[in-house]
Amino acid sequence: MALSAEKFAQGMTTNQYIDIIKVNKDPFLQIHSGVEIPGNVLDYFNGLAQPVNLAIFTSDWCGDAMSTTPAILRLADASDNIRLGVFNRDDELELTNSFLPEHRAGTVPVFVVFDENMGEVARFIETARSLVPSIDAMDEMVAQAAASVSDEAERRQQTRGRRTAHRVGKAAEWGAVILSEFQRTVADGFALSASDRPAEGGTQWPPQE
Repeated sequence: MALSAEKFAQGMTTNQYIDIIKVNKDPFLQIHSGVEIPGNVLDYFNGLAQPVNLAIFTSDWCGDAMSTTPAILRLADASDNIRLGVFNRDDELELTNSFLPEHRAGTVPVFVVFDENMGEVARFIETARSLVPSIDAMDEMVAQAAASVSDEAERRQQTRGRRTAHRVGKAAEWGAVILSEFQRTVADGFALSASDRPAEGGTQWPPQE
């Protein structure tokens, strides 16, 4: 399923998306304000010969979206060379899945970069690949901290709270990693011929046997 220019134009701005967030709004805003855009990343996008169109498919309940989406939104709003369209993934599941391999259907968030003619350049899925060990370590630390809580509901609540607090505390560090990997993915896409695009970045899952 292609994303047409008309559909892209229906996407939300950053502020419009923030206005509809119902879950994790406070930590989202804290992360958004805590992100620092690496200078070389901003310079790359500001130096593009033509603007790019960035479609973001995200969901407010997703932990990875809590870290990745505000970082990339900060970048998009900082550069006049990035035209933005944000979509609620849960309202656009079929369209979002069209940018994912079959075994990753439902993954969120998804960031798709197009040239000015809506030719696809790059896809960035979920979060930075190099952050996966840090996220795994976070999950292990949080699980150990909550292991002594006998009530299952309380354990889940504490686990969610600690994960969220950790992501907020890592806003600047993780944001820089996310934005650097995102920029490299876009640069890789532009280095490819149109027939070999898109470049793909972000996390990877092996196909199911």
